[in-house]
Amino acid sequence: MRRNDREGLQRLYHVAWIFLNQGEFDRAEMWNDRLAAAARHQRDQRYVRIAQLNGLTLRYDEGETAAADEMRRLAAMEPDWFARVHAIRIWALALMDRDQIGEGLKLLADADSLIPDKAPYARVARAGLWEMTGMGLMKLNDIDGATAAFGQFEIDLANPDYPRPDFDAIYNLSRLSAQLGDAEQAERLYQAHHRLTLRAGIPSLAVYDARLCAMAAEAADAPQDVLQCLAPYGEGLEEASFLAAQLLPVRAIARAKVGQVAGARRDLEQIRRRAAVDRFREEGQSEITHVEAEILFAEGRASEAFVKLRDHARQERVADARRFSGGIRQVTGDMQQQLMERRAQLETARANTRLQGILLAFCVIFVLSAGAALLWMWSQAKDLRVARRRAEDASRSKSEFLANMSHEIRTPLNGVVAMADALTRARLEPREREMVEVIQSSGVTLERLLSDILDSAKIEAGQIALERSIFDLGDTVRGAAALYRPRADEKGVALSVQVDPLGERAVEGDVVRLRQVLSNLISNALKFTEAGAVTVTAVPAGDDRVRFTISDTGCGFDDEQKSRIFNRFQQADGSITRRFGGTGLGLAISRELVELMGGVLDCQGRPGQGAEFWFELPLAQPQTETAAAVVQSQCDTGDFDDVAFPARILLADDHPANRKVIEIMLAGMPTELILVEDGRQALEAASRGGFDLILMDMQMPVMDGLTATAAIRALEAENGLDRTPIIMLTANALPDHVEAGRAAGADGHLSKPITLLGLLDGVAAALASAERMKRPVAA
Repeated sequence: MRRNDREGLQRLYHVAWIFLNQGEFDRAEMWNDRLAAAARHQRDQRYVRIAQLNGLTLRYDEGETAAADEMRRLAAMEPDWFARVHAIRIWALALMDRDQIGEGLKLLADADSLIPDKAPYARVARAGLWEMTGMGLMKLNDIDGATAAFGQFEIDLANPDYPRPDFDAIYNLSRLSAQLGDAEQAERLYQAHHRLTLRAGIPSLAVYDARLCAMAAEAADAPQDVLQCLAPYGEGLEEASFLAAQLLPVRAIARAKVGQVAGARRDLEQIRRRAAVDRFREEGQSEITHVEAEILFAEGRASEAFVKLRDHARQERVADARRFSGGIRQVTGDMQQQLMERRAQLETARANTRLQGILLAFCVIFVLSAGAALLWMWSQAKDLRVARRRAEDASRSKSEFLANMSHEIRTPLNGVVAMADALTRARLEPREREMVEVIQSSGVTLERLLSDILDSAKIEAGQIALERSIFDLGDTVRGAAALYRPRADEKGVALSVQVDPLGERAVEGDVVRLRQVLSNLISNALKFTEAGAVTVTAVPAGDDRVRFTISDTGCGFDDEQKSRIFNRFQQADGSITRRFGGTGLGLAISRELVELMGGVLDCQGRPGQGAEFWFELPLAQPQTETAAAVVQSQCDTGDFDDVAFPARILLADDHPANRKVIEIMLAGMPTELILVEDGRQALEAASRGGFDLILMDMQMPVMDGLTATAAIRALEAENGLDRTPIIMLTANALPDHVEAGRAAGADGHLSKPITLLGLLDGVAAALASAERMKRPVAA
């Protein structure tokens, strides 16, 4: 709770889930509320969603079955991979509660492909999937598969920083032993669970212990022991009522067996009352028919009891067949079809004296089919694993190539752009200034080309991650257009922005990608407009959607040219590249980004009269309090006037040209610049103290920038030192690099090439952020 980072949020999530898993709903809700508050404070949308999902799980576990529909929706739509995996695992468990085990297991298997291998918390996410997989296999009575799955969850993917109670695994294995009729093993495991329960002292755990006691006694056919296990909770079950769906049928059957008919009928009446108001969530096949049969038998009505038991046995056979078929549905569709046909035969031959023979034949055929299918699956799985490994290797190689090329190109480009930027502020002759402006313009164009190529490759590889935040729609549109107003004025083109009054509001979405699309389309319109006007409009389109339109009076295009306009590395016709320049990537990237955000982008043109590009995006309106808080926070973030420029700066960079660039940029600033060549030297300099800011390269010999940053943060914490703002100043510009820097403890990230204005803005933002962190948080 004292942390102020994503690791702190992850630990709060773990604690909340531990209590939720044990049925400690009040304590789970308390810790989940703390998680939600911390996530909102840090504006971390991932854990805001996690807290919402935990809230749904609480409602579901307390009997509100309607919460499952919201789980299903979030499992299909959540953009963040970690929150989506969490949504899938709780939705899969709800499906398995409904006996849709095959569908649940398939969801869990598919969810594994959503987890990036090297992402933080990938092992945590996989452990959660294995936990639910073990629950599903346990319901299928697959003891080997369930044990292996729980082994992955409890041992192989365990993290000592995230301890889990031992009694979860023991409970599951004891329950499985009871299901398989191994009463002796179930009793031994129950005794171990009981000792741990007494040691833990958690009230809800005692309820689960009582349930396990009853299951072990039931497996040993000891109804009197069943009643003793449940006796502490009284007639209404009281604090054990959240497990009423499991405990009431067990107690009713035990009461009937020992002759307590009145008590058994009271339990049956409780079951019916709860079911009538949808507050009785059973696992799998209903036990109501079984309870009725035992009561009839206890009353001496053996013939009626036999009819009930026969119906119950038939229902269980059908339910077992459905459960098993669902469990292996992903193996082959043919097996599922055979099972449906056999089930139909069982229904039609229900009164036939040859039922037992047909069932036996079905089992033989089913087992043979399953064996053949499993052999086929093993062969196919081997090929798929090889193909998947090759695809992953290719994707990894491509990602590494892109990261390396980005770094290697941006490093020398930094010298070109930064020095050209510095020369523009020097006193130059007109001809020399013209040369510098050409260099500066070429550097900016090269940087834009590099960014476009990287974006295109990331979209193709499925590596673009959308970041949801709250922002002011009108300000965002006007801000995107303002960047191009000098260019429009230079060409003599009128650039106007029209935002509908209903669009002047806070919305929730990916503001960075929205600005990127708007910038691409506005830049494109200005490029092809020699005279006239470019108009940008934003109007509501209903259902929380907003329509953006960028129209111009430029050269336009016809329908045949439109068919190629969104293709990569293509423009409307070949002469356009020669006349206006460009790679033909901007529109392709814009369309793909809009589709990733759930929208659509299209255009229409008139040769010689202009063109109109428009796109619609879902931008929901957030809660008023949340929006107001974010707007205020954004206003606070932009207040850099009261932040003094750092008097002493430490720069760590292994490249001499990059050190010289920063040295020249800051030559006129009231600051002392200390230069070091690697992370080890930076750590040693920082340990001596006296720096107001550290500029840290990411890739350096001896010790890299991430390791050095983490070591500096550890040194500060160990010695009680003030936190020194650290900015990663690096050619590594991919989102993973930004996240890695933030995780190591950096306060900001500046990508090379850099200009003086960009450097000063980054420094001001980092100092302002550090200043806010020092202020006491209001209660």
